[in-house]
Amino acid sequence: MSDVLTVWDGIRPRSQRDVVARHQATIGRLGVLAATENLASPTDWAFEEEHHVVVVHLGGRLDRMDCEFSVGPSGPAMPERGDVWMIPAACRYAALAQGERAEFVELSVPTALLADTPLGARVKHRDEFLFRAAAWLSDLVRGPDDDLARMAAHEVGDAVERHLGARYGYRDRAARHRALSASDRNRLADAVRGQLDAEHNLAALAALVDMDVRRFTDAFHDAFGLSPWQYVMRARLDEAARRLCYGAEPVTEVALATGFASPSHFATAFARRFGVAPTRYRAAAR
Repeated sequence: MSDVLTVWDGIRPRSQRDVVARHQATIGRLGVLAATENLASPTDWAFEEEHHVVVVHLGGRLDRMDCEFSVGPSGPAMPERGDVWMIPAACRYAALAQGERAEFVELSVPTALLADTPLGARVKHRDEFLFRAAAWLSDLVRGPDDDLARMAAHEVGDAVERHLGARYGYRDRAARHRALSASDRNRLADAVRGQLDAEHNLAALAALVDMDVRRFTDAFHDAFGLSPWQYVMRARLDEAARRLCYGAEPVTEVALATGFASPSHFATAFARRFGVAPTRYRAAAR
């Protein structure tokens, strides 16, 4: 394994975060986090949540930022003041940042707030209202906690909720049936990751979201950027890699626990994904 850090892959330990300030609050249906972090060392940011995450960059200086979505825009993306990152529910996102520091607001948005819209992944998105509202919320949650501040925060939070619903929620009810909703994505992700050693099939997965198989496979690829079998395979291999890094189970037990029919099939698939055999991967990780 290389000593040069790349975007977090869900397996290696995350780098230490140097938090200067962190203020958190629940405002209406929104979770609000206002934070400042030092970025002198490479810093991992990663999300894979049941809710949507909206991150608004308020300031700071970065020299490097590489990001990667499981489905969505990936590559170098240097944030500027006012830039918005949108991370859909059940979508894996990771970024590796380095520079001076970053100041941002992170909004946790329940999928129901957008009428179950499958929110699109965005980087460097511009939304002037969100930027102004996030800056105001940052000032309010960082300031004194009194009755006026709480009332103001709830007014701003309510305006943000209405803005998100109006701009990013569904306008066309018919379009709703052409894609997997946010809750559909969560249901499928939980079904796969919660039973890695179970036998999965297209009909059963499609039934979870009330689709026929043909429509389901297209909708699944649009939502996750992978076919269903590729998604199941990646989930199994990622869990196997974590077990090899942090556990003491024999490789054969890891293979069976993550749903592979035989150690040889596991070894072949693992080497294709990570470039080395499972035993060499474990040795290098330690």
